Amino acid sequence: MDLSPETPFRLVFGFFWLLNTFTRSYFQMKASKSRKVANPGPSAGKLGFRLLAVSYLVLVLYPVSPWVDFAHFDLPLWFRWTIGGGLLVVYLVFFVWTHVALGRHWSGLLEVHEDHALITSGPFHYVRHPMYASFFLATFGVIVFTANWFIGGLYFLATVFMYASRVSLEEKMMVDTFGDAYREYMENTSRLIPGYSRKASSTHVASHHP
Repeated sequence: MDLSPETPFRLVFGFFWLLNTFTRSYFQMKASKSRKVANPGPSAGKLGFRLLAVSYLVLVLYPVSPWVDFAHFDLPLWFRWTIGGGLLVVYLVFFVWTHVALGRHWSGLLEVHEDHALITSGPFHYVRHPMYASFFLATFGVIVFTANWFIGGLYFLATVFMYASRVSLEEKMMVDTFGDAYREYMENTSRLIPGYSRKASSTHVASHHP
């Protein structure tokens, strides 16, 4: 199999991986210096976070070694550059926007901090979990850009597992912390897809059942 056209993809993806790692590390250090944990939250969500971290480390095999070349599949080069690359750029913008909105309240683990505030501005105005939404954008971008079902599929499955194992626990923790304010927020926003909320859904159903 001739993979010589992969060289520019490997170089660009390697740069993306390093940039993303630097970005995450920057916001993590910035947040950890200015927060104190008041409630460590449930430990059940830790496994999903760790699996996602492992799958993220596996991604670096694509630009640095031929070990995952067995999983290459054919896609038009223009499609990989435009759609795959576009998704990765949109992911990175959304990822940074979410971190900026969260500020010191961000944490990779489920926990409540002292003076924890309910963030409903920025991307949180549109969805309750913009960080998870950005991760899903990244998985689709990785699959298309690398045209590698192994690393892309592994990253996708780890993202699905983390989301499924954490999102309900996270929302329960937020309801326990913010009470009716978070319940109202849940009524007006969706988890991942902008424009779809419980209130909008109930209004839509009511309009079809007078």
